[in-house]
Amino acid sequence: MTWRNRLRLWTALLLVLVVTAGLTLLLNQRERQVFSTNAAVQVTEHQVGSDYGGIMVDQFVEPDTEVRRGERLFTISSFALQKDLDNGLEAQSTPAYDLDTDTGLVTYLASADGKLQEFEVRQGGYVPGGVTMAVIAQENTEFVKAQFRLDPVDYVRIRVGGRADVELPNRRILRGEVSSVSVETVDGLAYATVSVQAPELRDDAVAAFAQPGAPVTVALTLHDDGILAGPTDAFLQWLHRVGVR
Repeated sequence: MTWRNRLRLWTALLLVLVVTAGLTLLLNQRERQVFSTNAAVQVTEHQVGSDYGGIMVDQFVEPDTEVRRGERLFTISSFALQKDLDNGLEAQSTPAYDLDTDTGLVTYLASADGKLQEFEVRQGGYVPGGVTMAVIAQENTEFVKAQFRLDPVDYVRIRVGGRADVELPNRRILRGEVSSVSVETVDGLAYATVSVQAPELRDDAVAAFAQPGAPVTVALTLHDDGILAGPTDAFLQWLHRVGVR
């Protein structure tokens, strides 16, 4: 066998080994990933409610408007509260509401900067006690809540702080990480609900595709302690640096 043929043989063998190693690492990565069955963008919500029923005597804001923390929302006149005050109840104002102990008026305040939603009661209407009167969707708190159907052995591989890629409706992929996990087991399957923080959700460039309620897809990377974990991560980081992934 000539040296040229030997060189060709060794080159071919090296090429086969490289391709095989690359495919093995990619297959291992696929085994480490699970995809959401249901996922959507959400925001942190603050409920505005009262233990006392009463008549809304003043309304300072309209539904679907932006409010600032501490801004007045509405005032309720509560006969039940006034009766309790007359009976010696000691009530004090809080960051959520201002009390007028002389008249039994309660003025509710915005607990966060955001948009006022689900505001059904109007001035002059009666508000039952113990109900949510309004909801404030806090600004710049977008995150993703995703559901996964997993085998129990895969559920234990979810890690808080682990990688979770979010794909928006326009096919743009955002890098995120797991912030919380909850689970319900049904018929031997773990139905995991995962919250994912992805800071880029708050960028103006993706605002049209990251509105609350927008459907997205989440690819969750499971924890891997196998011997291929390190080489797989190194290979994927190299692909990312060269712009392939």
